[in-house]
Amino acid sequence: MADATQSSKERVRKFVIFFTFFLIIFTAAVQVFLVQREIGYIGLFLPPTLVFVSMTVINYWKCVKVDSSAKSAGKAPSIQTDGWRYCPYSGCSGSVPINSRHCHQCDICIIQRDHHCHFVAKCIGQNSLPFFMVLITSMFGLTLTYCSANLIYITTHETPGTLLLTVVAPIQVLWYFLGYVSLSHCLISLNIVISFTAFIGSIILNYHEYNLLFHNKPYLTKSMPIASSGVLKMSKLDRIREVFGKKWYKFYVDPTHQSTVQKQYGVTKVM
Repeated sequence: MADATQSSKERVRKFVIFFTFFLIIFTAAVQVFLVQREIGYIGLFLPPTLVFVSMTVINYWKCVKVDSSAKSAGKAPSIQTDGWRYCPYSGCSGSVPINSRHCHQCDICIIQRDHHCHFVAKCIGQNSLPFFMVLITSMFGLTLTYCSANLIYITTHETPGTLLLTVVAPIQVLWYFLGYVSLSHCLISLNIVISFTAFIGSIILNYHEYNLLFHNKPYLTKSMPIASSGVLKMSKLDRIREVFGKKWYKFYVDPTHQSTVQKQYGVTKVM
């Protein structure tokens, strides 16, 4: 039964990854070949589209591949030692780093666990967090580019009477199969809805993650000094360096930059 459940989870995970990649490529293709070419601003919107699509795809794949589980910390000691604790759940059943938390969906402890991301189909933790932060930043830039091009399309190609139907994608799909609208208009309608939804989602994600990083997320960065109130007692730059490393800026400008494993310290309390 356990093997069947694990196999089912793996199939779902592969489907989610495939679907996400398909959605990224699909929206990019519709934007470039339909929306941007139709409005005549392809020279303006194509460069940022290519840059942000590349950053999104690369960092998404790194989030998928990078391991932040307790296994990435190396061989666990057979007896209880400093910096380690015992996890009783079946996925671990042994010593794990003290700054890890168990994820019941992954069924393993994740070092400096941030959250379980359903779009990545795994947990975001110590080693994958830098890539996830760049991922949601690049998603914001990508969806902002899309929404800007879509806004120009709406103002130049739509009337108040057709606008409502354009942004209601399910109706457009139905009308396409009934022969009332063209395939290109149906795809553009889907792109507008997907882009706008992803834009709102990226704003929420960026605000949430960066706010927690800068202010009140001590379990993200366990080696940071934490006041008795739970607020991190470090500058914003130091908090960024704690998560990304000293060369934090490379994550945002160099897609090939690799994450470095951080030290496994306990929480330092500052009274």
